[in-house]
Amino acid sequence: MKNKKLLYTALSASLLLAACGTDTSEEDNSNQPIENSDQSADTGTEGSDVTENETDSTEGTDATDEDAANEEDGAKEDGTEEDATDDSESGADSSETDDVSKLEGAVETESDEQNFKIQVLPAYKLTSEEPGRDILYLKEQEDKYMVIGTMNASDTDFDKAVENMTETLAATSTDATPVALTDETKLPTNKELEKVQAYRVTSPEGPITAMIFQKGEMVVRVMMYDNNDESYYEEFLQMAESIEAK
Repeated sequence: MKNKKLLYTALSASLLLAACGTDTSEEDNSNQPIENSDQSADTGTEGSDVTENETDSTEGTDATDEDAANEEDGAKEDGTEEDATDDSESGADSSETDDVSKLEGAVETESDEQNFKIQVLPAYKLTSEEPGRDILYLKEQEDKYMVIGTMNASDTDFDKAVENMTETLAATSTDATPVALTDETKLPTNKELEKVQAYRVTSPEGPITAMIFQKGEMVVRVMMYDNNDESYYEEFLQMAESIEAK
């Protein structure tokens, strides 16, 4: 009986110890998820920081791209303005040249006897009288005209040609000596013309103007017969400026 009591006591002690071990294990296991939860929280915080850094980085990239785009647009606009300015200036130069080389409504006409062509306005007609002499006259008033003569520059002494021109001009009037024409409004504006010289005498019918200039390889000499109001002088001058080699 005594042995049974000892056996019972031993068995009870074993069961008690087993129960204590089970509780300890469960307490340890219950603590484990708490530790994992803390780690997850820490990890979550760090992940949030990473996300914010990535967002900041993305915003910085977007701002850089936007600045680069603005700079590129600005460069394009500057280039466009410069191109527009260059085009505008080129157009102005071209327009100025066209105004000199081709008169409104004029027809390019070639001389039958000389090596030149000229822009002839509708109210005028060009005719060749003899080698070295063409007449451009007003159709309605044939006594208003311009005599045209051309020479090769390489075969011409310009100073001698000026002297001959003034002698011819003097012979057209017995009452006056040729006077140099210096009024810029009555001289050519075409920059292609070189060595321009002009003289004038006055006759009862109106002024007679002789002019000589070099244009490229050609020397041109003209004499303009106008009325006292100089009604046709500007048109004669513009057509004379348009003379060029064929």
